Amino acid sequence: MKHSRILAFSLVLTLANFDAFSQQMAKPVYMNSDAPIADRVKDVLNRMTVEEKVAQLESFTNKPVVPGMHLETAVEGDHQNDSVLKKYFANGMGTYAFMDEFSGMSGDVLSGAEHRNLLQSWVIKNTRLGIPIMFHGEALHGAMVKGATSFPEAVALGSTWDPTLLQQMFSAVALEERALGNTLVLAPVFDLSRDPRYGRVEEMYSEDPYLVSQLGVAAVLGLQGNGDTLDENHVFATAKHFVHGQPENGTNGGPSDYSEHTMRSIFLYPFERAVKNAHIEAVMPSYNETLGGLPSSANPWLLREVLRKEWGFRGITVSDYSAIEELNTVQGMAADKAAAGVLAFRSGVDMELPEPSTYPSLVDAVKNGKISEADLNETVGRVLSAKFKAGLFENALVDTRRAGREVATADHIRLARKVADEAIVLLKNEGHLLPLNPSSIKTLAVIGPNADKERLGGYSGLPASYVTVLDGIKKRVGDGTNVLYAEGCRISEPDAAPNSNEYLPYEAPSSEKDLQLIDRAVETATHADVVILVLGGNESVSREATTNELKGDSDTLELPGRQDELVDRIAKLGKSMVAVLLNGRAYAIEPLSRQAPAILEGWYLGQETGNALADVLFGDVNPSGHLPVTIARNVGQLPVFYYKMPKSRFGYVFSDNSPLYPFGLGLSYTTFNIGKPTVDQATIGHNGTAKVSVTVSNTGQRAGDQVIQMYVHHPVSSIAQPQILLRGFKRVHLAPGESTTVIFDVGAEQLSILNAHMDWVVEPGPVDLLVGANSAETNMVEIGITE
Repeated sequence: MKHSRILAFSLVLTLANFDAFSQQMAKPVYMNSDAPIADRVKDVLNRMTVEEKVAQLESFTNKPVVPGMHLETAVEGDHQNDSVLKKYFANGMGTYAFMDEFSGMSGDVLSGAEHRNLLQSWVIKNTRLGIPIMFHGEALHGAMVKGATSFPEAVALGSTWDPTLLQQMFSAVALEERALGNTLVLAPVFDLSRDPRYGRVEEMYSEDPYLVSQLGVAAVLGLQGNGDTLDENHVFATAKHFVHGQPENGTNGGPSDYSEHTMRSIFLYPFERAVKNAHIEAVMPSYNETLGGLPSSANPWLLREVLRKEWGFRGITVSDYSAIEELNTVQGMAADKAAAGVLAFRSGVDMELPEPSTYPSLVDAVKNGKISEADLNETVGRVLSAKFKAGLFENALVDTRRAGREVATADHIRLARKVADEAIVLLKNEGHLLPLNPSSIKTLAVIGPNADKERLGGYSGLPASYVTVLDGIKKRVGDGTNVLYAEGCRISEPDAAPNSNEYLPYEAPSSEKDLQLIDRAVETATHADVVILVLGGNESVSREATTNELKGDSDTLELPGRQDELVDRIAKLGKSMVAVLLNGRAYAIEPLSRQAPAILEGWYLGQETGNALADVLFGDVNPSGHLPVTIARNVGQLPVFYYKMPKSRFGYVFSDNSPLYPFGLGLSYTTFNIGKPTVDQATIGHNGTAKVSVTVSNTGQRAGDQVIQMYVHHPVSSIAQPQILLRGFKRVHLAPGESTTVIFDVGAEQLSILNAHMDWVVEPGPVDLLVGANSAETNMVEIGITE
């Protein structure tokens, strides 16, 4: 009997296994999660019509914010718009973006998740093959949706010089994006901020290609994780904008037509590292014309030869918004939208964002033989592969409970404050005015156009809470100090914060009103023991310019409005005065620097702005940020990026041609001694490695962080090289009296130059290795390179 029961039980198991096997076999291969992704892609491609394939290369959005867009809305309130869905989604859809979230003024994480489920469920149920949508969003410094955590702006992230912290931060951003329902984000930016007139420099980490690559790779790893596929807590990242470079006139979309050598050695350097070191999933070509006058979206050398063949990129390329259409409407590269679509596709752009403007014409292009179906299959296959890797075929719908549970958590807000603390740069501290001691200050005046405004920067969602500088200071000093406030002057009209993503027209402030505000501020300051001036820019006067009417670039680097006049009037009172800057660009603050004994550069610090600045102002946190850009004395010095060539920047008559503040500078409330570097080998072969060591000591009375920077200089080379070039950095924390040895590995990555044949090589000869706390203060050791 026992044997019979075992046989019966075995038979039941066998039948159950067979039933499960039969059900699995009955599924199409592309719906079998156990099948290899390549097989799933092949299977679904074999089932698709040309129309369905092209639909996977298209994008849609629910609310136009870009001038000229006229799409209907697929989701209205809490329901689907069936007529729109049947019209545009009958063959499926590649990706989708919620523009109301991009504006930051409507929607929230919960409604966003619900809206994604409305669309996704319709597509899965009502299209022939049920291929899910891959939703995309922005994530420059946080999920760009109302209620998400707002971290410091990208330029402030550059000030941290802390890849480990950025990876941690972008892991939090990825979690919030995925909880919302996005699987692709259009971040990070790998452009170089080499011209501060450009309104988009706030989106960039640094002027230096090495620092951008290190921080950018960390951001990608935080967003995507380390696996070949996405888990439920990560999203695909997009390297952009490939490649803006240094736009002509410092204006958005301006040409960046540099030599191939400059493009490869400077502007392409961070993108190459993102592809090779972080295996980034997506790349976005830029709007502008690059090498040879070709717009990036029509540049097969850039997108096919360099990106795919040379670097081995296997992901997807997505157009910048309306960039393909502009090949026809702006740049005159195509006679009509259909021709623009064919040109971009042939050049190597896989997906058109944000609306189906030119790529619907690819259907006829395939049927007319202008594009081969084999090429279409290859391109669509990459998009499908991304969707399979993201797990969308298994888990297409969003768990709406996650949005409320995992977005803007207390841990994420604490992390936002930590990042902001590390981003603040102490530029000047004469007489050790900082940190302030609130117990010795009876009355404190907080004055300036940014003192009580919500400054977030561009591409920012609206957080549930924001701490202004005034609020942060009041909270920190408590009832023991009387805190006074005056606006001082205006930066622009209107100046209704927050306006981070609303493209409002603006004009110069009223002179009469400003003079009244300045008089009121001076009167306020007369009653104070200490004055904190909170100055800088706002999101209207420095931003992404979209049209001739909605500008964002500048032909001056002076503090906008009458801020210099405000500073001058307050300085004449002879009060102790601290200046705090909140801005997206590096202003030429020479007048301020002459009059303010202490200056903090904060950029845009996210939702914890006031708390972080109070941390530093009152010494709860020792400032440790270092400049990721060079600060010019005036606009006439440009370009002023530090890695100048040997015969550049001889100087001008009657002026000092040195920068106002050098790249890498960051002061502290303690003092550090950086010894003379040593190298463990006097010579190495061209394939060899060496170690450079330097002793760093905290010689002051406070614990603090210092960023040790290593630069290289090639005295002799086959192609002229910059006088110095960053090739290593490490952040160290030291207690008072503590010392440590910082070691840099020196090998091909640090020593290679791009030769005339466009090959990265280590050439024989001497190389100077310079180590210090910024680009202007270093000690040198030499190493020899043999054949």
